[in-house]
Amino acid sequence: MALIRFDDRIATARKEKGLTQEELAMRLGITPQAISKWERGVGYPDMELLYYISEALECSTDYLLCRDVQKDILTESNDAKQKKQLLQKLLVEPLLLEAGNGLVDMLVEENKNQFESLQRLREKVADQYGILIPVIRIRDNIELEELEYRFISYDKILSTKIIESTKEITFNDICDHLEKVCLENYSKIINRQIVQTLVDNVTNKYPAVIHGVIPDKISLSLLQRVLSEMVKKEKSIHNLIKIIEILEDEVDQTKDVDKLVASIIKQLLL
Repeated sequence: MALIRFDDRIATARKEKGLTQEELAMRLGITPQAISKWERGVGYPDMELLYYISEALECSTDYLLCRDVQKDILTESNDAKQKKQLLQKLLVEPLLLEAGNGLVDMLVEENKNQFESLQRLREKVADQYGILIPVIRIRDNIELEELEYRFISYDKILSTKIIESTKEITFNDICDHLEKVCLENYSKIINRQIVQTLVDNVTNKYPAVIHGVIPDKISLSLLQRVLSEMVKKEKSIHNLIKIIEILEDEVDQTKDVDKLVASIIKQLLL
């Protein structure tokens, strides 16, 4: 029996999720016409977008690609742990904390508390700046000094620090350092998925602000560049509703990010 094609599978998954083509398009930051083409079999999404489609429809990429009948064998032993480790190495992380061996005990202890300090930090910057800090992958690195740690974003080192004694530092201190790093480098950390999450949050509470605006008038990529530039200028993006409303009024006149950001900052100060 032949496998169901991609167009049938994405249409089926969308309907089972109870989404219209317009609603799915809004979550992905694309146009409804693109969804329509995929479901008619006259086009396909790029590989990067495929991941976000599977997340929005709560199905696997294997299902969408008709590869769920036989799972991929990625290692000679087909060991699940080895497969997971291999797949992790294929993608760079938006935010990574690496620590030397001398700090591992501190991280283990913090893990017992489910990294509550990171959650408090995440809530703090969300409340004060409207910034969403992505999930932080944490790992040890034997190549670092015993008491060295560093923050990395997409394989780029953002900041590194070597301490003299574990008595001089707590995990809360590391979180304070992380807050400063995130504020100074958020334009490098922010990605399309983070922006989509911010937009989804507005959609859930104030759908009229988003409906017919994103991505119809304001593309997700343009919004990402505007938000990145605002944070770079040390301006809060907490009032995302007003930012989107100003963009909607201004975007027909210009798509120049610098001009848009200047207008937003000026109007937010009124």
